[in-house]
Amino acid sequence: MMDSIYPWFNDAWIAIHGNEKLPHALIFRGKEGIGKYNFAIKFAKSYLCQKPLSNYLPCESCSSCKWFPDSHPDFKLVAPIENEDDEPSKRKTVRKKNILINQIRELSEYLELSAHQEKGRRVVLIEPADSLNQAASNALLKILEEPPENTLFILVTSQAQKLIATIRSRCQLLDLRSPSLDEARSFLVDQKIAYEDSLLSYTGGSPFNAIKELENQTEREIITQLLSQGHNIDITKVNYSILTQGLDWTLNMIQKWIFDLLLSFHAQQNYYFKNEEKRIHSLAKQINLDALLLYTNELNELKKIASHPVNQELQLQNIFIKYKQIFETL
Repeated sequence: MMDSIYPWFNDAWIAIHGNEKLPHALIFRGKEGIGKYNFAIKFAKSYLCQKPLSNYLPCESCSSCKWFPDSHPDFKLVAPIENEDDEPSKRKTVRKKNILINQIRELSEYLELSAHQEKGRRVVLIEPADSLNQAASNALLKILEEPPENTLFILVTSQAQKLIATIRSRCQLLDLRSPSLDEARSFLVDQKIAYEDSLLSYTGGSPFNAIKELENQTEREIITQLLSQGHNIDITKVNYSILTQGLDWTLNMIQKWIFDLLLSFHAQQNYYFKNEEKRIHSLAKQINLDALLLYTNELNELKKIASHPVNQELQLQNIFIKYKQIFETL
């Protein structure tokens, strides 16, 4: 948890506290992996703090701050329920995670209780709000139409367009900017994170996604080595341990590689794999563009079912076979 506000959020922090009266519901919108959740937690903590500091930060010493966030009676976090199956191979089959209607029903029951503190304030944090399924969205809408007194709803999302329009219309939107490359790099250096430049490149400049990806460094290096072989990949020697993070993660990486391959084909700089620019540029000279575009569409279709129970090894084998073909058709 951050002790202060991340530099890239300073303006948003000042702006939100500049409101004499807050609306009953806020949407915090920003790119994935920039720290939106931590910002929302810090704001909720300061909102419930009994003696906030002059810069609006929580005091960290009152009973409210000490309760936060796990034990605070006036703070409610609504998030998707984890649903992962650990198979014998230890590969992850990650099912789609949604906020379900039962969770909103529980929230409604919680809101019928009286607030604990004297001010009567309560905060409901929904994150990520775009994971609300249709039934849960409709149930939340009913609450927002007649919001409980002194209750602040905070919806955190990187995909606000997925929220139903009637929910969006009842919330005030606050855009949270992404850090500059220098800000993100400085943050990672302060956190003593290695490979900061390549990680930031791979995650599109998202510092918290970069931290998450650090643990996948070995798998990422293996896949990079495979993809860099182009049509020379030996399918029989593919190490399926790269599926440790699941087919969806593996597909996501391959899609990023293909995106950079397409950029290089059009004589543009790489976006995700900047440290592999020479190898990708060399491969781009060998591709058949029609085959590459067809392969891109096939990856997009496979991505739709990647979280379903499928034979992941067979799917991955087919992915590499078809990857070879974007070079072999020349």
